[in-house]
Amino acid sequence: MFILTDGKNFVMENPMKQGNYISTTSSVQAKEFTWKQARSLLQNKKKSMGWIRKFYVVDKDTGKIEKNVKYYKGNGNAYTGQNDIEFREDIIEEIIQETRSIIGLAGWSMTQLKTYKEELSIGLSKYDSAESDIVHALQKYKEDNNGKNVQAHKMAKIGYLLGEIREKHKNIKQCLNYIQVMENAITYGYTIEKIKLELTKAKHTKYKGRTEYYQIALNLLN
Repeated sequence: MFILTDGKNFVMENPMKQGNYISTTSSVQAKEFTWKQARSLLQNKKKSMGWIRKFYVVDKDTGKIEKNVKYYKGNGNAYTGQNDIEFREDIIEEIIQETRSIIGLAGWSMTQLKTYKEELSIGLSKYDSAESDIVHALQKYKEDNNGKNVQAHKMAKIGYLLGEIREKHKNIKQCLNYIQVMENAITYGYTIEKIKLELTKAKHTKYKGRTEYYQIALNLLN
């Protein structure tokens, strides 16, 4: 690979605009080019690129100056010898796999998302009511049995039932969060990278107790 320099300044890619080049005094920021890319820049006839034509090509590894590059015609030896590059062939499979993943996306419309959201909201309401029913059933048992607590083996079964309901409740809320991200993606035109980021951020965070009873319950379960 090669860099372009005049001995003091170097050519770097504009971080704000890909394909646009600016000058820097930092060798660390110097853009690495293939021999063919470097030659193309030096031979560019655009007025805005005139400043680059004053630079020369230097082999990044050896520091050797490549003379007469700006005057070279044709593509002979563009990728032979020291001008050769190491092409990362696994990038082909990466791109193909990513393409397959994108094509495999369902790509739900806003109408479909709203349908799912409505169904999820109904399910959330149902399991909210189910949890409330269990709490009231326990209260009724105590009232019907002169204040006695539920027997341990029965309480264990109630605990498992409540656990199943809470798990369904949690999963529904998680899906609602995901649906909201997908709706926002359509509304605001998210890129794939933005969608992935927002879906990751939409995952439930660890629950934090609101009262001392949360810790009391954890202590009893340990």
